Amino acid sequence: KSAGRAAKPFRELYGAELIKQRTHLSDAKLVEAIRDTPAFQYFMGRTRYEAKIPFNASTLTYFRRRASKISDLIRNIITDEVREKLEAIVPGAHVLITDATAVPIKIQFPQDASLLNKARLNLEEMVLKMAQGLQVAIPRTYKRLAKATWTEYSRHPGRQAKARRKQIKAQLQYIRRDLRYVDELLSQGGEAHLTEWQINRLAVVRKVYEQQRYMYDNKTHSVPDRIVSLSQPYIHPIVRGKAKARVEFGAKIDCSILDGVIDVERFDFESFNESTDLAATLDHCW
Repeated sequence: KSAGRAAKPFRELYGAELIKQRTHLSDAKLVEAIRDTPAFQYFMGRTRYEAKIPFNASTLTYFRRRASKISDLIRNIITDEVREKLEAIVPGAHVLITDATAVPIKIQFPQDASLLNKARLNLEEMVLKMAQGLQVAIPRTYKRLAKATWTEYSRHPGRQAKARRKQIKAQLQYIRRDLRYVDELLSQGGEAHLTEWQINRLAVVRKVYEQQRYMYDNKTHSVPDRIVSLSQPYIHPIVRGKAKARVEFGAKIDCSILDGVIDVERFDFESFNESTDLAATLDHCW
């Protein structure tokens, strides 16, 4: 008699959570929907319909808190049970699991101002090297003023949006001037005094300038094939939608698991919809 209120069946609460994920209802709206929908009660394991709220909305909060610690165990139990049912229906059947994930790469978190500052430093080095190689006057790049502007900006970690936009505008102006000097020196044969690495970096810097200029003029933070690293321009943001990190940086892979063997079905630095690879994955496993 002193045991307290009896616990709710696990299937009932777990079924309610599955309904919540599909319907996107709040806990309070969910218990009302379960009260009004016989199909929901049947899905949760009830043998007869009852026109009353099955449990308090706060019960789901406590259930999620307790079930999160054994979520992997629950997933394995359900997977094993489904596998046993499949093997009972089709003897000798194989279970194929396919999923996509991102492979994160260690890069500095991309910030538009710092990316432009690195591009400016690279351009100043190219201008100096080509001018010395051609034995012409070194153009005025205002690098001391640009360095002072960047130093003052970088010393305040809690920068406001207005200060960031002002710094981006200043860096864009410096880069535009440096690119004009680079083009003038290239027309005089300055490419012969650049290394292959600098020639490739110049192409990346030009694209970064175009993207950042477009985002600044249109007041947006997205652009197709956005470059987030000068040294690794092939890395693009991969939107994952996770609570911890909504966007990851790296390659996206589509993997399949069959009989304990993992295969990489697709590897791409561009984001893709993994559902389009299901037919090819099945053919590969067959």
